[in-house]
Amino acid sequence: MREAQELTMEALHARMRAAGVTIAEHRLAMVRRLLDDALAPLRTLDTRTIKAVEPAVRFTPEQETRHE
Repeated sequence: MREAQELTMEALHARMRAAGVTIAEHRLAMVRRLLDDALAPLRTLDTRTIKAVEPAVRFTPEQETRHE
């Protein structure tokens, strides 16, 4: 099942474009493996079980004071 979830080179290229980074061609395999390993714990996470919480700080707009 792990093979189905591995980061493909196409996906790596898409992430590189989105991030605006350039990686040397001879380093792509290493970067793909490192990124794949880094993302592995997130792939096993079931986000449906995480309780949604509200932000700790709420910002409310104040009335604007006009000086004429």
